[in-house]
Amino acid sequence: MSAHFSARTALIPILAGCSTLALQAANNRSVSDSYVITATRTLQKLEDTLSSVTIIDREDIERSQARTLDELLAGVEGVAIARQGGIGQPTSVYVRGGESDHVLWLIDGVRIGSVTTGIPALQDLPLDTVERIEIVRGARSSLYGADAMGGVVQIFTRRGGGADRSLRVTTGSNGTRQLALGQGFGDESAWVDLQASHLETDGINACLGLPFPPGGGCFTSEPDRDPYRNTSVNLGAGYRFAGGATLETYAQRAKARVSFDSSFLNQSDLVNQAAGVKFVAEPTSGWRSTLTAGRSWDESTSFSASANFTSLFNSSRDTVTWQNEWRTGDGNFLIGADFLKDRAESDVSYTRSSRDNLAAFAQYAFGFGSQDVAFAARLDDNEQFGSNATGSLAWGVRLSEGVQAYASVGSAFKAPSFNELYYPGFSNPNLSPERALTTEIGFKQRLPWGRWSVSAYRSEVDDLIAFDVATYLPQNVSKASLVGLEGAIDWQGGPWRLSQTLAWLSAEDRSQGFNRGRELPRRPAWSGRSSVEWRGAALEVGASVQFASRRYDDLANSRELGGYATVDLMGAWRVSSATEVQVRLANAFDRRYETATLYPALGREFFVTLRYRAPR
Repeated sequence: MSAHFSARTALIPILAGCSTLALQAANNRSVSDSYVITATRTLQKLEDTLSSVTIIDREDIERSQARTLDELLAGVEGVAIARQGGIGQPTSVYVRGGESDHVLWLIDGVRIGSVTTGIPALQDLPLDTVERIEIVRGARSSLYGADAMGGVVQIFTRRGGGADRSLRVTTGSNGTRQLALGQGFGDESAWVDLQASHLETDGINACLGLPFPPGGGCFTSEPDRDPYRNTSVNLGAGYRFAGGATLETYAQRAKARVSFDSSFLNQSDLVNQAAGVKFVAEPTSGWRSTLTAGRSWDESTSFSASANFTSLFNSSRDTVTWQNEWRTGDGNFLIGADFLKDRAESDVSYTRSSRDNLAAFAQYAFGFGSQDVAFAARLDDNEQFGSNATGSLAWGVRLSEGVQAYASVGSAFKAPSFNELYYPGFSNPNLSPERALTTEIGFKQRLPWGRWSVSAYRSEVDDLIAFDVATYLPQNVSKASLVGLEGAIDWQGGPWRLSQTLAWLSAEDRSQGFNRGRELPRRPAWSGRSSVEWRGAALEVGASVQFASRRYDDLANSRELGGYATVDLMGAWRVSSATEVQVRLANAFDRRYETATLYPALGREFFVTLRYRAPR
């Protein structure tokens, strides 16, 4: 008790002092595809980061013709996707073999996700509101705290400016229809951006379940289509003061309805919202101060179309972050504080319905000669399980011809979810956070024709939370070893562009008992994507192959999911400088496969899209 009190007592005045400093304002730097923010919480050249990073910008999103976030992320090195059926069905993302809740998700710096399940409803996040996505792989708890065991994914929403007007209409297989509208106003001193979209599909049969006994999948046989619809809106605005300070705000809302196969409930209404404000200042030369505050909501109401019964799970997360950055000579010093408040509301009576977390973090990065070093440390004080300290050390060296080599080590932890801690009859309030120690080495280079990178990592995870069949309660009993290699190359010459990602992973259960040495579920040993594009003056064509080796769907490795490779064909015709027609043949050879047992993936689909963007 005394240690818990002393940590919190120390953090409160730090946060108060930081907030006062942050109320002085700052210049917001523009970010291009050569820069990244998420890796160090500061602006940095992509080639200078001492970590493995992937950036997906707005041009990449539009060229991919992806409809959903999981379609966009599929094939990114080190990322595995598992979706329980078609569009809108529950989706899990695994980074470097970690659990699906070992990734921290941010929208413009604000944490998102359900506090009951521990993961966000990724299938409902609209792509039309996204300007840029930064994916940082590896432990990042020393800067971000809980959840960032396997990595951090930050989504940056679109920013207006000028007469930026856009329209997109898509139609295609499985009764898919989509409409997206956008309008920007203002200039570099004041701007407003509004985006709205609606996606609707008749869907496919989400589950090929087997009734009990023997049971499997959704434990029912309902051979019907499971439709999905999603309506979203995003509003962003900003103002640059005369002294260079900026104030930005955004609000996003996505409302969806999805049907699914179940013997009890078979429809859900979902609402995902996020809103935030950011104030940035440079009080003196070399000193940059940022204050961010926001809230995210995750609301889910499930019901049966034939029975008068509902199931309600709502959660909210309040985030306040302050940070100061000082640049002096070859060094960069960062200090800051985070406050997080999680709340759960449900028709199930949780033992506790809220908790808060207060944290302080610091980082010092400096260079000497051809070398760079970065230290980071963080102390989290959680209302439920006390204090947790994490740290990281990274070193890099610039070799000949611009090759950057780096090595790092970092500790991380994952806070138990509300379901694991407080769900009546099936929880354990004495759970400790899951912990990991990750080491990584890597090489990267930017050349006139493109970029390449390769990295190797090892993560030893302790106190993994697993369901104990003897007590029917979650316990800190498991261990895991995650070892992997990943690489990417992007080459461009004239009208041609070639890209390749490839990842190898050994995700092994190291806990004592029957499953020791077995593979963790839903992690393929091999995965990647190959793509080729040709871009002419008015015509663009491309093809991609996404592949994954076989994997298992259970800890006992008794249910095997076969490997697969799918081919996508794409084309685009620029009718004018403002208008483009796109076509996409997804899964061209109609490959049948599953990423979760008895939940079929989408077969062959064809889509046509009309895009219009008024020139500024």
